[in-house]
Amino acid sequence: MEISNVNDFISWINNNPISESYTETTSYYFPVHFGMFVVEDKAFSDIDLTNKQFIATEFISCVFNKCNLNNTIFQSCTMKNCTFKNCSIDNSKFMEIDLIQCKFESCCIVDLELCDIITDELIFKNCNDIFRLRITAEILGINNCSEQSQNLSFKDSYVSSGIIHSNKINQKDKIIFSDCIVQESNFYNIDLSNSRFEGCNLSLNQFSDCVFSDETFADKNGIPANEYNYVDLRTILNSSKQKFTTLESLFGITYPDIKNYLIDMTSKVEFQSIFISYSFKDKIIANRINEELRKRGISTFLWEKDAPYGKTLKEIMSKNIKEKDRILFIASKNSLKSQACHYELTQGRKKQEKIWENILFPIHIDNFLFEVTKEMIRPKEMQDEYWSNIKELKNINSINFSQFVNQDTIDETEFGNQIFNLLTGLRKGK
Repeated sequence: MEISNVNDFISWINNNPISESYTETTSYYFPVHFGMFVVEDKAFSDIDLTNKQFIATEFISCVFNKCNLNNTIFQSCTMKNCTFKNCSIDNSKFMEIDLIQCKFESCCIVDLELCDIITDELIFKNCNDIFRLRITAEILGINNCSEQSQNLSFKDSYVSSGIIHSNKINQKDKIIFSDCIVQESNFYNIDLSNSRFEGCNLSLNQFSDCVFSDETFADKNGIPANEYNYVDLRTILNSSKQKFTTLESLFGITYPDIKNYLIDMTSKVEFQSIFISYSFKDKIIANRINEELRKRGISTFLWEKDAPYGKTLKEIMSKNIKEKDRILFIASKNSLKSQACHYELTQGRKKQEKIWENILFPIHIDNFLFEVTKEMIRPKEMQDEYWSNIKELKNINSINFSQFVNQDTIDETEFGNQIFNLLTGLRKGK
């Protein structure tokens, strides 16, 4: 027997027999007479909907309160302005369904699958148990061009082991997690540039093939202990540059410019060759920097490692300055008082004037470069030349390596960050 009116539907949903021919074996199914069957402004309370299957039904402004939806299936249905409140939902499926301005409130949800859905303002609110929620969406939001629309939102809820996957390519989904606990969940193939996590506790979640904007993660999110979230390379490369506080606190990433770092890793990068100019009194940090550059395949000249025997000092300096692309000058009180270092700087300035390109690349390990004046320079007959060298250095943005002079207290993470900044400036084309 097919259901063709609301009274038959109410009897069926309350597990009351519609007729003598309506047997127990068919009571789980909801056969529609023709087209979409419309149910409007109905409240269903304390009803066991276990094993019920709803097909081709449009629910408008309906409320399901304290109902059991276990192994329940809604297929090819439409729900508009409907609410599930205080319901127990276990191993149920919503398939090929439109959920428009619907709400799940204070529900206990286990193994709920929303498959091939279209949503607009679908809300999960005060749901303290959402376990293994799987959402596969064709469109997360019909009106997702609207600034006011929150296509899918979770508020004051606990979400664990969920999967959210968008089937729509280049769809800017708008998902809002507000004051939620979200853990061990997987976000896959979603453009989250219009989405936002705010005031959430996030742990062990995985973001794969997603897109973030710089507003996706608000400042007030956190993680428990050291249970960082995971993000793949493609997501970082596809996303805008993230705040360092977000990278560090949520993903345990300590490189502030990780996106450019990954671009370097995943593409062929050529670096300029380097002549390192330094005072022998600063040889410890000079050697350390030289090692880091060579590890990355950069051709360097460091005096105590590369200077050949049997040639004059000036000949060696001039030849290698001419052959190398840049002079990496380690600026310190020691080097700026060194006659040999100033000879190298003078040769570098002459090369710059000849080829019309910037040659000098300063880093500083103390503040003497910024404190020295022309009147301090000795011998006086060298003041003009040395001061010209110093002024040239002062006009170039110098990278600060002063915190790495003491090798016993060096912060390896910060040192790595500064080496990365150095590498960025030494790329060809820079």
